[in-house]
Amino acid sequence: MSLRDKITHALIRAEEWIFANPKIVLGMICTVTLLFATQLPNLRIYTDFADLLPQKHPYIRTYNQIKENFGGANMIVMAIEVDDGTILNNETLALVYRATQGIDSLPSVNHNLVSSLTHRTSRKVYLTADGNFASESYYDAQKAQRTPQELEQLKKDVMADPRIFGLLVSPDLKAALIKAQLNEGSIDYAKTFAELQKVRADVTQPGHKVYVTGNPVLTGYVYTYLNQIIAILAYTLVLLTLLLILYFRRFYGVALPLLGIALSSIWGLGFMSWLGFNLEPLSMPIPFLIAARATSHGVQLVARYYEELAVTHNGKKAARNALDALFRPGSLAITVDAVGIAVMVLGAAPFNWKLGIGAGFWAFSVIFTVHFMVPLALTILPQPRATENKNQGMRSFLGAAMAKTGGTTTGARVILGIAALLMVIGSIFAARVQIGEAEPGSPILKRNHDYNVSTKAINSLFPGSEELHIVARTAEKGGLRRPEVMRGVEAFQEQMLYDPGLGGTKSIPTVVRVVNRLTHNDDPRWMQIPDNADEIGGLMFTYLASSPIPGALKEFINADENEADMVFFYKDHSADTINRAVALATEAGRKIAASVSGLTIEPGGGIVGVTAAANEALHTDHMILIPTVMALAFLLVMAYYQSLHAGWLMVLPMLFATVMTYAYMGWNGVGISVNTVPVIMVGVGVGIDYAVYFMDRIREEMARVHDIRKAAVNAVSTTGYAVSFTALTLIAGVILWVFLSDLRFQSDAALLLSFMLVVNAIAAILIVPAWCVVFKPHFVVAAHYEGGVLEEDGVPNKDLFVAQRVRQRA
Repeated sequence: MSLRDKITHALIRAEEWIFANPKIVLGMICTVTLLFATQLPNLRIYTDFADLLPQKHPYIRTYNQIKENFGGANMIVMAIEVDDGTILNNETLALVYRATQGIDSLPSVNHNLVSSLTHRTSRKVYLTADGNFASESYYDAQKAQRTPQELEQLKKDVMADPRIFGLLVSPDLKAALIKAQLNEGSIDYAKTFAELQKVRADVTQPGHKVYVTGNPVLTGYVYTYLNQIIAILAYTLVLLTLLLILYFRRFYGVALPLLGIALSSIWGLGFMSWLGFNLEPLSMPIPFLIAARATSHGVQLVARYYEELAVTHNGKKAARNALDALFRPGSLAITVDAVGIAVMVLGAAPFNWKLGIGAGFWAFSVIFTVHFMVPLALTILPQPRATENKNQGMRSFLGAAMAKTGGTTTGARVILGIAALLMVIGSIFAARVQIGEAEPGSPILKRNHDYNVSTKAINSLFPGSEELHIVARTAEKGGLRRPEVMRGVEAFQEQMLYDPGLGGTKSIPTVVRVVNRLTHNDDPRWMQIPDNADEIGGLMFTYLASSPIPGALKEFINADENEADMVFFYKDHSADTINRAVALATEAGRKIAASVSGLTIEPGGGIVGVTAAANEALHTDHMILIPTVMALAFLLVMAYYQSLHAGWLMVLPMLFATVMTYAYMGWNGVGISVNTVPVIMVGVGVGIDYAVYFMDRIREEMARVHDIRKAAVNAVSTTGYAVSFTALTLIAGVILWVFLSDLRFQSDAALLLSFMLVVNAIAAILIVPAWCVVFKPHFVVAAHYEGGVLEEDGVPNKDLFVAQRVRQRA
């Protein structure tokens, strides 16, 4: 006996044991379910910013090195704007001070990286009458009222300080900016956001507008929608129940698929909790889609059970026949689903790894929680009294429609021709899809949301709220004191200013120039970089000594004076802005580093830097993940059926659906981001569910009727109807997000998934049978039953994974 025969017979014996001991198997499933259920109380829903970043990317390595000293991407930005006049009045300055103190008191704030006109680190440096340096805060909280003369002097002082004017006070003097960095790793976004909203409410006074933006603010807003997300999940479950009632109008048809959702969800969520994985709020539709896919497999099994029951009039025999018929296509579809999702572990961000492991296991668990559970439950449950097969009218309609279209050679060729034409046209639009965000603001929230309104207002008032941090580094300590290094840093800044999207910049050379001018009686001619390292070091020491606040230069340079932070301000972090900024920084850094010995320039910090890294990693991930999913689907299907043609026939609808998906994204301006990639990956794998069920039913019908066109028609009238309904249930699993979610990303992602589900269903129902009718694949047309086993002519026992036996009809 060959190895293939041994495996086949072993699987037959295993299947026979399973059906001989249904209560034992179901008891095992229930035991595992209870074990996973004990882990559910530990499941957490939160955002871990580090999980979204490709930690091995050089930009992120630089970011991780500098974020504690120079600031990270988790920055809160608040602006207070006056309706009339300028902010340089006693009332507004008091509000700015109150806002600064409130933000400085927020949880997780890095107190060394708070900046504002009224903060203690914002100081005026000046030369005293006896020639010594001194400094004083621009705002003295102990002096609540200033005279008009003092306010006028403050105006002059602010406008003379390039570290304040334009960066913390708007060029028109109508707005003040308060900025604060959060310490990553310990951020309680919900608590921080709630406290920030209290600060905002406190300083919102008549005659003033208050705007707030920044990544922690965005995440905080997302957290406010958690109750809405849970409500949508509940509404979706109700909708799925109503659809099942409409489709089956029988208790088992409603209860068992819903039980499958419950069991698979407990296994999936319990497994994630056991591993310590968190649920990302923005990815919530994805787990629910996986649960809905569990429902679709349950629907296929129960539908086949009722189809068999109408013939055998025996509940146990109908359940056994249903599993015999669907074990191979169902297990194949579930395996490919799980592998397609698990492939996300190849992604660069930890978020992808967690989702690949957790969701991949969840998808694979459907074999036990649905594929075994449903038919075994049907064998021990009481047999339904009514055995007739319902919905026969719709099945007959689908069969008649297929007979006049794809059931004919001409019609099948037309279908394939239209599909080919759509792929050509779709490829044109797919080429327009870009990596990263396609517009300013955040696509996660609606365009008129307060966050996007605030972001737009702040960027119109100031050089920009989106920061790119670039580090100038020397090998030796004190290397930045060298004049050629200081001038190299300044030359790099000048090169970056060629970017029309750059709003402003901040770095250590500006401080050196200003202090040098002050040491020479405020003579503008001395606002230059000195010619020797000692003098540059002396100027930096002078600045430090003039301030009673320790670490006055920490935002510009480290203690060893071999790392300097350059900050560049942009008005958005859209893909176009980032690509332009990174390209210019790379070229300028290469030129400057080549001209200055020992100087290296490394981008990576700020929201622009980390987004640039994420976009580059996404491009690489994207070029790997999608082809890998299709290649694995091809290999798995080919192994199941031991046919190259079978593998290609399964990839064909996936390829068509993928091209159409990217065409949709290109048409609607939806960019590829860390949030959309998992959506695409899950959606791509859906198509094979339909295609496998279809292809296997065509083989089964071919073995019975020996006519490929009639086999295709029969497959559409039976499996086609079930596939149409399962597609509808999957769409129902996400469609409510389109209408009920106030999170724009979830709404757009649900619309994208709905489109993918429809296209996948159409591809399976039309392209697979049309291909079989036109090209007559050998593994399909040569299928026949021998001794109860579905075989292929010339290749005995071709089916490796299960022997599909002839159903015993009464």
